[in-house]
Amino acid sequence: MIISIALLGFGASGTFIALAQRWLVERYPAAFAASAALFGMTAVASFAIAERLPFNALEIIWDPRQLGWLAASYALLILPFFFGATCVGLAFCRHPGQIGRVYAFDLAGAGIGALGIVGLLFLVFPSTALRFVAALAFAAAAFAAFGMVRHRWLAAGGLGLAAAFVAVSLPPSWVAPEPHMSQYKGLRIALEVPNARVIEERSSPLGLLTVVESPTVPFRYAPGLSLANTQEPPAQLAVFTDGDSIAAITAYGGDPAKVAYLDRTTAALPYRILERPRVLILGAGGGEQVLLALRAGADTVDAVEVNPQMIDLARNRFADFAGGIFSRPNLRLHLAEARAFAATAGERYDLIQMPLLDSFSAAGAGVQSLHENYTYTV
Repeated sequence: MIISIALLGFGASGTFIALAQRWLVERYPAAFAASAALFGMTAVASFAIAERLPFNALEIIWDPRQLGWLAASYALLILPFFFGATCVGLAFCRHPGQIGRVYAFDLAGAGIGALGIVGLLFLVFPSTALRFVAALAFAAAAFAAFGMVRHRWLAAGGLGLAAAFVAVSLPPSWVAPEPHMSQYKGLRIALEVPNARVIEERSSPLGLLTVVESPTVPFRYAPGLSLANTQEPPAQLAVFTDGDSIAAITAYGGDPAKVAYLDRTTAALPYRILERPRVLILGAGGGEQVLLALRAGADTVDAVEVNPQMIDLARNRFADFAGGIFSRPNLRLHLAEARAFAATAGERYDLIQMPLLDSFSAAGAGVQSLHENYTYTV
């Protein structure tokens, strides 16, 4: 959907420029400044309005009204791409003899922007990053306004003030309305429980991590747990990625008997066969499989996690809650992509564990049930 929205916006912009090229090029500074300013405005406004639409992709099969909300979402979200592409297209039309140079600047800007937004998302939430993107658009519009024949200083000054306002003073409610979360998402369901609350949130390009505490009805996350198990798992914190796929940080006070329920999960079977194995865990998550390996007497454990925010939560923020399991001397925690680490580690292991940390929402919806995952494919 995202790619189709972007391509539709760029295509519509190309058609618009083709139809009005002469008129736009004659007013190039004003047209460029207006397009850049409108990009900044719609980057914020389109997102904020689209978040308020009652569109739910899971209901589109049986509710025809969702097709209308889908069309409305497309119409809103193509606007920033339309105006951004108009800026690029106008630059090409205004400087036909320097296509190579303009294209080089276009690619350089796109590359810098892509790298910059990745780094920015480690520092701020997506709504705040969107504010910076809009402010840069207004700043570009202010620079373009200097080329106008009339009222250049008034236009440039006004656009400069708009850039400063968007970057610093724009009310958060304008940019980050309450997310319209699907009622089928795990986070939405978890927060319906009395006294359940969000105690931590972390943002990164890999997703928004939300830590939920539920003291009244405790979480009991133990995939593959036998129906014959009689031991109650200890308290847990649920960690949702983008409101859906879940991992758990389990309370551990250092007594292995308190987590004996792990012996009755399917993941414990290899430890009945191997004695003091050297273990590689691809996808450490909140540390459940790490806890199992340590309880089963693994000689050494290499735990790999791709998301640095998840590592910080499990090893630092909630280290006391988790019993400091990621600080054990026989455990090494690696920040790396799973397949890349396995291919370059240069070590041999007796057991490789790959916890199923993926979201099952697609399978539950009946679409993309067999969607590939690079970690699990050969």
